[in-house]
Amino acid sequence: MPARDIDHIVVMTSDLEAARAGWEQLGFTTTPRAVHPFGTANSLIQFHGNFVELLEIDDPARIPPAADGFFSFADHNRAFLKVNGEGASMLVLNSTDRDADRAGWLQLGLRGYEPVDFERKAQLPDGSETRVAFSLAFTGDPALAGLGFFVCQQHTPEAFWKSAYQQHRNGANRITAITLGAPDPNSARPFLEGYSGGTAAATDPDGGYTVALHQDRIDVVPGSPAAVPTIEIAVADIEAAAALVPGAWRDGDAVIIASEITNGVTVRLVPQSGTSTR
Repeated sequence: MPARDIDHIVVMTSDLEAARAGWEQLGFTTTPRAVHPFGTANSLIQFHGNFVELLEIDDPARIPPAADGFFSFADHNRAFLKVNGEGASMLVLNSTDRDADRAGWLQLGLRGYEPVDFERKAQLPDGSETRVAFSLAFTGDPALAGLGFFVCQQHTPEAFWKSAYQQHRNGANRITAITLGAPDPNSARPFLEGYSGGTAAATDPDGGYTVALHQDRIDVVPGSPAAVPTIEIAVADIEAAAALVPGAWRDGDAVIIASEITNGVTVRLVPQSGTSTR
């Protein structure tokens, strides 16, 4: 099975509307607020083929508790916010067959929680509503405790992806990479390769490595506790994007947006045509 790619990154927030306003000021387009049936609400920043999910707790009374064999998406994110504050709480890869992916994990000895299927309403750019449906499979590993991992299979892509939502004033095009901090990168390597279907290659003598996905990548570095400190997003015009970021600083040809601005996760904007200079 080929390596999966990044489907989306969950960024847990304490105030969804404030988060939306903050990302929009940076030139990102956000989708209207949508409500999940399990106690959370979200707004998306859609790119070409993946997205950022801004999330908040909507109704604590509807949150199902975690149980043996059952991973509660909402409970995980509520706990993440309480322990860590705002930030990237989950890495999600794409899937064309959730059940096959989960079966593959189990064959490799990875944890496989109960599959989850759900639907929700989604507002279209013209203001009308439709329904979108997803199948999820969750996994995880003690070497990356505190973070959530799953795959997402979309059943209604024609209703989900909308070009109007994929147009951003800053020219953002796609999440191309994340940085994943692990207390012991070597211990996390078998899980990350099995979860993603990708292959890891060493990048520095301190134990860092990159897991190559189909077209994206996971950059693993030593860090404690486990965290996703950085999201890399390719943009069409790096100078135009920089002009929309007050106080932006440069790292080679990349523009860095501090985590204090973007809900606990640093955003690294890079030229769309290639990998940025580090």
